[in-house]
Amino acid sequence: MPQDRRRVNFPPRGDRGKINMDEMANKYGIALRKAQAADAEPACALVRRSILELCKLDHGGDPLTLEGWLCNKTPENMLVWITTPGTTCFLAEIDGALAGVGVVTDYGEVLLAYVTPEFRFRGVTSTLLDQMERHARAQHADRMSLTTTDTARAFFEARGYSPEEEIGDLFSDDQSTLLKEWPKA
Repeated sequence: MPQDRRRVNFPPRGDRGKINMDEMANKYGIALRKAQAADAEPACALVRRSILELCKLDHGGDPLTLEGWLCNKTPENMLVWITTPGTTCFLAEIDGALAGVGVVTDYGEVLLAYVTPEFRFRGVTSTLLDQMERHARAQHADRMSLTTTDTARAFFEARGYSPEEEIGDLFSDDQSTLLKEWPKA
């Protein structure tokens, strides 16, 4: 198995076999906060770098594919994601360094979930996803949805997301929409 696809430091699990996100965040020193306008440029740089370096399976280094994927990953658009009512951008930091970016709508759509290469497999995306799910539930969303690539598909499926329908777009033939529905109370 290639080095970049193997699991390391498997996250701690609680009594019922579920990943204990608070323990994992504490173990790796992950701090979460809501992004501010001044975070737009570094958050955008993180997202672009993550796509370029960690999503090679999906873009294959093809310039046209990368152009289509990266064209809306600009500091200006990141600022819109940060400041638009009904959309929340969370940042994960480890020892003061920006480690991950997650953007979620109040109705439960994950718009972005990216990690820097040096913090991959340290619980950053899991911690962000858990926070985004808590946020959406607090806003009364009845499910989560996201569009994923081959690179991240197994990650999301392992966290309870399942396929809705296959779709395709400019930057990947292998994207799909995944859903996670919560039990009705």
